[in-house]
Amino acid sequence: MTEPVNIYTLSRIREEYAFHIVKRHQSHKASGAVTRYHEIESLRFLVNALVENGVSVSELDGFFFGYHIPRIGKEFDLLKFTDTMCLNIELKSQNVSPGQIHDQLKKNDYYLSRLGKDCILFTVETNTMKCWTLNNGCLQESSLSEIVYAVHACYTDYVSGIDELFKASLYLVSPLITPELFIRNEYFLTPAQEQIKNKIMNNLSHSCHCIDGRSGTGKTLLLYDLAVTFAEKDKVLLVHYGKLSDEHRQIMRAFDHLTICSSEENLPDLSDYDYVLVDEAHRITPALFDQVIQAPTSIFSCDPDQVLTAGETKYDIISRIRSVPAVKIYVLSEHIRINKELHTFILCMKNLRHIGEFAMNFPNVDVNYADTTGEAQNMIEYYRSRGYVFINCVRTEDPADPYAGFTQDFDPFHVIGQEFDRVVLLMDDSFYYDAKGKLQGVPHPNPDYLYPNLFYQSITRVREQLSIVVVNAPDLFAQIIRILNQEIYGA
Repeated sequence: MTEPVNIYTLSRIREEYAFHIVKRHQSHKASGAVTRYHEIESLRFLVNALVENGVSVSELDGFFFGYHIPRIGKEFDLLKFTDTMCLNIELKSQNVSPGQIHDQLKKNDYYLSRLGKDCILFTVETNTMKCWTLNNGCLQESSLSEIVYAVHACYTDYVSGIDELFKASLYLVSPLITPELFIRNEYFLTPAQEQIKNKIMNNLSHSCHCIDGRSGTGKTLLLYDLAVTFAEKDKVLLVHYGKLSDEHRQIMRAFDHLTICSSEENLPDLSDYDYVLVDEAHRITPALFDQVIQAPTSIFSCDPDQVLTAGETKYDIISRIRSVPAVKIYVLSEHIRINKELHTFILCMKNLRHIGEFAMNFPNVDVNYADTTGEAQNMIEYYRSRGYVFINCVRTEDPADPYAGFTQDFDPFHVIGQEFDRVVLLMDDSFYYDAKGKLQGVPHPNPDYLYPNLFYQSITRVREQLSIVVVNAPDLFAQIIRILNQEIYGA
């Protein structure tokens, strides 16, 4: 848990290494970037100015310095919270254009306003002590006296715990879950997404690009953001794997030069488009790939871990993309959708040998056991009544299937590119662990489907809370519950 510091005592340290050690110790953060000398000096200049204008050392307590929102990557120079207020001060060691200051404060306001507090945002150019603030979304010049007043106002009853305030789900906009926010541009890319976007925009002389990332890294949002950016001036085709949803059509209606089509349909004439983008490209057929690669500029988004069928394994589209001459490949590696707790649990479920690597409890994971399908159905309906989405990776098309009567919200093929705060899944003796601790599955009635892959596609849709119902498979249940308390098995 990140703790606040007193920025007066911290600012008295001028040597970089010592500053970093003390900041890390006081904030209880085991890691973090080393603060550079000009950042230390900026903090020192601000603190000196505040003290000279009547701010006490005690009033400089309770500040978070250089805080990053977990999984999002957004950083703030100075933050302080009370029950009702949020004070943000950004420090600039040299002159910065008003446009850059406005963009940063606007982005800060986007993240902080979602905490439900009154937000006061400033930027201080510490070499001149020139100040700016954001007022109703507009940048205006301010003064040091206004900052002094704000520090006085949030002196007492400051909030010491910050990590619980920032939940990644508050900021994760999905084009297919929250299309209204996406269409209104009420989102920001993470620094990693922004970096890849800039690289693609600056390398359009290359005809083929590939965004490679595992589940939860933000590939879909980045791809859709690129699509609407290109569509401001040029004609864009975005190919979606599977059937189109109402959300796809809603997005398409909002942008004149953007067409979204299903991979299950015949593609329109690609000569009509300047850019062709393909989401979930690892699932498409070689014939479709051969068509897309002829476009003036093609951009693929893929995840090697999300191959669902034997056919997709055989096609190996990712290798085909990588073999394109002069292809530019960009890797998104930071998980932003799946929190650390759920990511760790999923990792252990895929391979039990990861048990012991993490000393972690799982308060947001439920593992339940049902003796019969009737008991399982009762549990599924209970979780659905609590707002969980039921993704059924077990049910088949066979009318005699014991789960044929279960009401499901989705199957694995209809949640591609989507995510949900709460997910409940069903497992039975279709799954087992082999001698090496890896999750395996019996042959699926459809020989093209692979049970473990269907399960992984389903479980990686969760953002906050997960429930697993194991029905009539005691050995499987016994293996899974070993994961629940890794402090027992950990080092």
